[in-house]
Amino acid sequence: MEKEELFHLFLDNMLDAVAVYEVSPEGKPVKFMEANEQMCRYIGYTHEEFLDLVTVDVNFEGFNINQTLWLELRESRYLLSECLHKTKDNISVPIEIHYHLFQLDGRNRVFTTIRDISERKKAEENQRRLEKDLNLSSRLASVGALTAGVAHEINSPLTSILGFSERLARKCTSEEQHRDIERIHTEALRAAKVVNNLRTFARSYEQEKKLCGLNDVIRKSIELREYELVIQNIVVELELAENLPATLMDFYKIQQVLINMILNAEQAMYQAHGRGRLLIKTEDMGNFIRMIIEDNGPGISPEIAERVFDPFFTTKEDSRGTGLGLSVCYGIIMEHDGKVQLESKLGQGTRFIIDLPVKNSKIPQRKPSKVVVVKVNAKTRAKPPKSLPQNPPD
Repeated sequence: MEKEELFHLFLDNMLDAVAVYEVSPEGKPVKFMEANEQMCRYIGYTHEEFLDLVTVDVNFEGFNINQTLWLELRESRYLLSECLHKTKDNISVPIEIHYHLFQLDGRNRVFTTIRDISERKKAEENQRRLEKDLNLSSRLASVGALTAGVAHEINSPLTSILGFSERLARKCTSEEQHRDIERIHTEALRAAKVVNNLRTFARSYEQEKKLCGLNDVIRKSIELREYELVIQNIVVELELAENLPATLMDFYKIQQVLINMILNAEQAMYQAHGRGRLLIKTEDMGNFIRMIIEDNGPGISPEIAERVFDPFFTTKEDSRGTGLGLSVCYGIIMEHDGKVQLESKLGQGTRFIIDLPVKNSKIPQRKPSKVVVVKVNAKTRAKPPKSLPQNPPD
């Protein structure tokens, strides 16, 4: 085998796209000299067509060296840059470009290597997400270790306060004193709720996981909030996939996650617009089931989005928030071996994506999922509940 054939065989079997071309003193391509098959595919020409090309006819990121880059390349003889390459299908692909400047026969030549770094970018993004989740889990674990004892110590006197306030309310005949006692009882209930959140956050309760359908949890959760949703002019759209596989879950803990997120969306939409639209959607993703909770509220800024799952972080005023709601939700989903993601932009609403693995499903064969859309709106007025409304969690 001749050296030239061996050289071309070597070039064409490289995973990277490579090309050699002559450049002007200003760094502009003057003449293409050689390229492998991968490079020809990038620019959309055959090898023969490439060698005959006029450089001004080629509009490709890898050959465009601006003045700043050219000065740097002349100084160091090597340059590395990244950019997005648009394919013929108009798909943006991240590429890494290596420029090597050398002289041959008194002329400037550039040896260019182009590498598709899509997989590397995905791996880096996954690594960043993993580090973020690990950091959050570490913070939750640290705080959780402290809260269990605190919750236990507070719970005992709270039980006495609630019991005695109820007895006083039954014996009291003065309307003014009755209001004061009722206020004591209400605040004690709120404190008990904080304690309950602390105990849940600290994982003091054993999970009671049974084979459940996620759609059933969603329907029952909406029923609990139907009256409040209606009077606040919030339309709920349920896009629930039929034949969704059942999975092992603690029904009431997942319901707690749902109620918490519904309440947060309710409050945000009503305060921002006096009305709103809440979408709850389920999807069969194969090995896991996905639930999306999306509102058209004011959205969350990136600075706040970074901290929403942090324990005791809240943006609610008037002491209505404990800062434990979403961190508790995060902990519950993690205990179910699931994942929760937040997507939000200011002025464009907020979306929570929750993935739960399918475990011990008794459905051997899955039928194609269909989506059933159900709306809850202000046309049907629900009767108010008999019990007093609770303070919304975070």
